[in-house]
Formats: sequence, structure tokens, C-alpha cells
Amino acid sequence: MVRNYVGRSLPRIVSQSTGFLLSWVAGDAKHRFEAALGEAGMTAHQLGVLTALRGGPQMQARLSEQLEVFKPVMVTLINELEAAGWAERRPHPTDRRAVEVHLLPAGRQMLERADRIMQTTTEEMFSSLTPEERAQLHSVLLRLAGPIAPEEPAS
Repeated sequence: MVRNYVGRSLPRIVSQSTGFLLSWVAGDAKHRFEAALGEAGMTAHQLGVLTALRGGPQMQARLSEQLEVFKPVMVTLINELEAAGWAERRPHPTDRRAVEVHLLPAGRQMLERADRIMQTTTEEMFSSLTPEERAQLHSVLLRLAGPIAPEEPAS
């Protein structure tokens, strides 16, 4: 048996599949990050929206497109962010049909907290790698993920 970084046993025959190993590690990473964010009272989807708002207000429809979230799901996410006091909807200044979502000071504080949580969790997950190995892994994952979409200006 081969042990991964969280101590779970992995059958040796399966450990020879790079795809399975990547899936195994990704699943564990997702669990760790979601649990850490959950302790702070936030979900990964909420963090995604707040992160998108970090650069400035966004139209609600644009957030759906940018984060690849169905519009009804985005409505629910923004409702949650408003209920928590982290963001608010405001009428778009020039398009009466559109709604902008703005990051509030409490949302910015939550983002700062989430940044620390993500950094701590990342350090725990990759503690067995050298800084050079971490950089190499990051580079390989970026290549596997494909081209990065260009940043678009906030609306």
C-alpha cells in the first residue's frame, strides 16, 4: 500500500494511474478547502463570487457568465451574500435593466480571512513539497487546465 499525504491507504495497482492519483488528490483538496471555509461560515461558491467582486462591482449576469454558474444559482448565491452582509445589489448606473453587485466592507474582511484560510490550507497540503516542486506542480496544472481567459474589466 502507498500512503498519500492524508494517510489514507491507496491500492498500489491504482497508484500507478496518474489520472486516478490526480483525482484522489483533487478530491482531498476540495474536501480540505471546503471544510476550512465552512469553519469560517463560507462556501467555495460564495468565495468565488466575492473574489470576482474584489476588483469592483459586477453586473449580476456577468458574474453568472464569468463563474459559469446558472443565473438562478447566482441569484441564490447573491441572496446569501446579501444576508451575510458581504455584498449588495444596486441598480446599474446606466442600464435600468441591469443589476450590479457590490462588495461591502464586511465582504472584503471575509475575503481577507478566506485568503488566510486558503494560504494555511495550501501550506498544510503541500508541506511535503519543496518550493521548487510547488512551483513546478503549479506550472504543470496550469498547462493541463488550458489557456487562461483574459481578465475583463469590471462593468
